[in-house]
Amino acid sequence: MPQLDEITYSRDVCVAAIRDYYQFLTKLYLNPSDVISPPPEGWPSITASTLEELDKTEEVISLLRHLPYISEPPSYRSKSQAIPYCYFADWQELAGQIRDGGTEAEGVRIMTEMFLPDEDMVPPHVVGLTFGGRDNTIFLLDTELGVVYWVQCPADIGRHDEFWYERQVHDDAEDHAPENEAAWRGDSPAWPVADFFELLKDQYRKLRFLPLSSRTVIDVWSRLGPGTEGLIPMVRDIYREHAWPDLEGYRKRECLEAVQAGLRERYPRHADRPEEGGEDESE
Repeated sequence: MPQLDEITYSRDVCVAAIRDYYQFLTKLYLNPSDVISPPPEGWPSITASTLEELDKTEEVISLLRHLPYISEPPSYRSKSQAIPYCYFADWQELAGQIRDGGTEAEGVRIMTEMFLPDEDMVPPHVVGLTFGGRDNTIFLLDTELGVVYWVQCPADIGRHDEFWYERQVHDDAEDHAPENEAAWRGDSPAWPVADFFELLKDQYRKLRFLPLSSRTVIDVWSRLGPGTEGLIPMVRDIYREHAWPDLEGYRKRECLEAVQAGLRERYPRHADRPEEGGEDESE
């Protein structure tokens, strides 16, 4: 089990881990064109001035300036999920909207940290990696500790998966965090940044996270409603039939087409509408 005093933060490690994660998703289901990379000097929209009202540290601003993102499309229905039911924040787009008056900084804070009622509970050196409504998953990256917290992490991952439980940080939050932060830190399992994104990839490899298309992802714990018995086993079987998780042999386009065909035939309510599904642009 890693201890906090054994972990160090590195911007380069964070950027590399997130870039590698997005590249992994493009091999499985995501359209490669959905991933955008910053220019060498960083995203011009992300500056201390633009994000001043969010009260984030220079290190957070620097990290956000150099991260790749899953781009924000013109249509909300075309957004691509990066884990089940969850959208990662496209900070270069959000910063541009704040700068141009299209959205308020406080609204962005709520949508990236909304589980907390008091803005002082998230310190300036911590930043949210996801963006969405009340039920959206919250990932908080701490640029001082070098870890990512998964708020309300499913028990099957946070406590019952022995491999990843052993790689969690188990330091007592009360020993290193202010009182107003100790509760959420103590209740949220945390991993070193690189390990955290390997954990997410592992959920896909084990078919606990299941893409239904190039845009939509569910998980094996989902309650999909009446008439969906057998949907998850069907999708898992289709992935195995197309050689997943062998990245060398996996047939991405054929697999996603087979998943959609199975959904249209047996579970049409869960199949993509034509304008939502998108095309796989990989060769």
